[in-house]
Amino acid sequence: MIRLLYKMFLLSLLIVISACEKEPTLTPYLEETKPISSRKEKAQAKLETIMLYLGAAELNAEIADENHERRAGMMHRTKMHANEAMLFVFPYPHQTGFWMKNTTIPLSIAYIDQNSRILEIHNLEPGDTNTVDSKSDKIMYALEVNKGWFAKNGIKPGNVIGTKKGALAKSVQAR
Repeated sequence: MIRLLYKMFLLSLLIVISACEKEPTLTPYLEETKPISSRKEKAQAKLETIMLYLGAAELNAEIADENHERRAGMMHRTKMHANEAMLFVFPYPHQTGFWMKNTTIPLSIAYIDQNSRILEIHNLEPGDTNTVDSKSDKIMYALEVNKGWFAKNGIKPGNVIGTKKGALAKSVQAR
């Protein structure tokens, strides 16, 4: 009798243990992974512009001063005219970096301090997802133009950007 009770106890224990096991999760085989979103990414609408003066050269620059405008930047744009640009305005001086994800136009970028002085100029290649970081932690603005525009117009680090009102800060923060 004890032996029978012992066997029943083991059988009950085995049933309880197997009932507590988690069933294996089956993952269905998919031949093709489809994108989560089928909507096509689009370039942001043209932004408000400002005329910039760099020596004898002039640029009509779109002002990207909101987070969503700075994030979108030149992504998905297919052209930029010869004397057009995009000016990125930051809320405070800091070290920054730009990349060219979803950007098809070859660009050059100038990192600019709060005194409107160009500190650095870098060339950017279309589609490059490597970030081009500023060396300085005093960047208040970034200016993107067609690749080679700065060199073609003799613009170098040390040059100051002007507006009709003077320094960048007077024009972009007084809008």
